[in-house]
Amino acid sequence: CVLPFTRPPEVNFIDTRVWNKLERLGIQPSPPADDATFLRRAFLDVIGTLPTADETRAFLADTAPDKRTRLIDDLLDRDEYADYWAMRGADVLQVDRDRVTPQGAVAVHRWLRRQFAENRPYDEFVREIVTARGNTQSFGPAAFFKAIDKPEVAARSISQLFLGVRIECAQCHHHPFEKWGQDDYYALAGFFTGVRNKSVADGGRVVYPEGGEDLKHPRTGESVATCALGGEPVDFSHSRDRRQALVDWMTASDNPYFARIIVNRLWAHYFSRGLVEPVDDLRATNPAVNEPLMAA
Repeated sequence: CVLPFTRPPEVNFIDTRVWNKLERLGIQPSPPADDATFLRRAFLDVIGTLPTADETRAFLADTAPDKRTRLIDDLLDRDEYADYWAMRGADVLQVDRDRVTPQGAVAVHRWLRRQFAENRPYDEFVREIVTARGNTQSFGPAAFFKAIDKPEVAARSISQLFLGVRIECAQCHHHPFEKWGQDDYYALAGFFTGVRNKSVADGGRVVYPEGGEDLKHPRTGESVATCALGGEPVDFSHSRDRRQALVDWMTASDNPYFARIIVNRLWAHYFSRGLVEPVDDLRATNPAVNEPLMAA
């Protein structure tokens, strides 16, 4: 027999769409976690460490109805939050000290920590990475471009990181599961042809923009107009940094990828599995398990 679906209380729009999906599937939600389980999960997921014995006793003894909400707010304000998420951010950005030097890795990590400590808006955070410039050993994300020092590498890395689009398959042939072809691949890489880096006296390197040019199609030899994925060719006559046009498109409110990938990464962190798997492979042929929830 089919048991009746008992709909739990709805605290937010996420609950509504999760309960809708579970109700259609006939799957009853698990009961709420007890206080001890919630405390452990919240600490590990938000700041990457366990609560102390005193913190545990205080939380379990607290009878206020809003204690879980207050705990989350407190965790987000702790130094450990910035420490933990800077470490995770460095992993996602592949801040490898062997490639960017130990000094460069420290510079990027310190910059990342400040972004999380100050709760920097995500679009501003990404804009500074994509348009990074300056000494790779100085405070900031410039060392990111020491590891991705070729236009094609930069394009496919940034596409996968911040758009969730794996375009590397289109380097040699049409993507087998998507609409992207070689023209799209070299059109996107054209945003990074003007990124230069040169050695400086302190042993580091300086990343700076210097115009750039469209890339040639490897098979036809014809120039491929630089444009965003599915976009129109860009006029760079008034800009020396082609990356600015790219990040303007990425962070626009109607961009179809930018918000979805960060939502999916965060969902995967807190629930151990993304709404889309793999987390950075967003495409029409790989839809979310709960598309109304992802859209919301």
